[in-house]
Amino acid sequence: MTKKNFNWLTLGCLVALGATAAHAGDPRMRRLVVVGDSLLAGFSSGGFVARGHAGQVDSAPAFIARRAGVSLPQPLMSSPGVPAQLSISDANGNGLLDPGDVRRTTESIGSRARPIRRVRNLAVPGEDTQSVFDGISSRVIARQLFDGNNVDGRDVLKFLILGVPPTSDQVSQITRAGDLRPTFLMVWLGNNDVLDMATGTSPDAVTLDPSDFGRRVSRLLNQLAGTGAGMAVANLPDVTGIAALRHAGNEVTSCRQADGTLRPVAADDLLSINMSRSELPVPPCTAVLGPTERDLVRAKIMAFNAEISTAIADTEQRRGVQIASVDTFAFFDQLRQQGADVTGDGVADVTTGYLGGVFSLDGIHPTSTGNALIANAFIAAINQKFGDSIPPVDVARVARRDSLVNNAYRPAGEVPFGVIASDDIDPGSFFDGIADRVSRGAKNFAGDVGTPAKNLFNRIKHFFRDLF
Repeated sequence: MTKKNFNWLTLGCLVALGATAAHAGDPRMRRLVVVGDSLLAGFSSGGFVARGHAGQVDSAPAFIARRAGVSLPQPLMSSPGVPAQLSISDANGNGLLDPGDVRRTTESIGSRARPIRRVRNLAVPGEDTQSVFDGISSRVIARQLFDGNNVDGRDVLKFLILGVPPTSDQVSQITRAGDLRPTFLMVWLGNNDVLDMATGTSPDAVTLDPSDFGRRVSRLLNQLAGTGAGMAVANLPDVTGIAALRHAGNEVTSCRQADGTLRPVAADDLLSINMSRSELPVPPCTAVLGPTERDLVRAKIMAFNAEISTAIADTEQRRGVQIASVDTFAFFDQLRQQGADVTGDGVADVTTGYLGGVFSLDGIHPTSTGNALIANAFIAAINQKFGDSIPPVDVARVARRDSLVNNAYRPAGEVPFGVIASDDIDPGSFFDGIADRVSRGAKNFAGDVGTPAKNLFNRIKHFFRDLF
């Protein structure tokens, strides 16, 4: 070996060793486990899929894991998703976002892409502080799906996330988290306990008492504390700030009360973007969130957040685990008021309005950029509490490749009512509709030959030999 070659080899080894040291994973995050709902699962634009706008690969926990230098196996869903995501159709080709232009292109659903992989992002879309304790039987769900029976969509999602690799015992996020022996837990639940106040445009849509909510959160944190792992636990944002609500503007100036009389509607009052255009220009007053209703919603969420803070403090004191509090309430308030300057030029590049870059096409779930911003809120709280040095996500870099940032269809003013096609708007609460779609699509799993669903069911049949 020549001296020249030796020097190059030596240099290469030193660079490689230096790179390894520089990217050594945060030991605290070595076995990061995620417990949560759609906001941590990577659900976006009304669908759940590995790669999309946004996809699971760009979930907030995935961003955190990459910045911490650790792996985070996720239950990636194959295309078109479970269910498929919404997209912009521009049916008339005018380059504008018109009513009905946001829709799904298929009713088919995908499946678990790698069904035997043990995952650590356990977040289940639609989960709330009660259902997180509900277990499912892989055996029962597998048999029902294989026979083409109707299965509740929520159970299908739990099965695809928690039920494979299959086990003969009942599984929930709580039991799976314990089995995985986490070194750190990322927790965000409760959003679905309050979401209906926004989608239903009524503070009365949620009847759960704050004290009952607090007992659920305390039970959750107490059980997770049994792992001995530190945690980052987020509170709840004000749901009246989601992009699924828009201002009345000059399109709605009055509403009809139950007795038939009219009540003035202010330009900054909020209505659902999914309100039927047949109800315009004078919708029922129950479809309007005025200042009184908004204050009631906000007060209820603040009461729930007080319970979360109490549960965190009690769990730390009684169980001796450290918990970082992530204040998403203040974080989203600031986003709504100021937007976010992701490029550092002093101008807000993304906002919380529809197609403003923070929320995806369903107006509820984050874009890739929104997930990056959420990830940084968690990272800041973790670093402050535990003295870690996890670097923040480069949000500008994420935004540059995010198709929902600076999108050509971003409305100049308010998004039109009925922008999401009526066929893709489900009655009832948001996740009841999603669950119904998943349930309908799952009836085709067993006969879906040639797709990841076939691989999924072959593996499940192998595990439950006596069942099939």
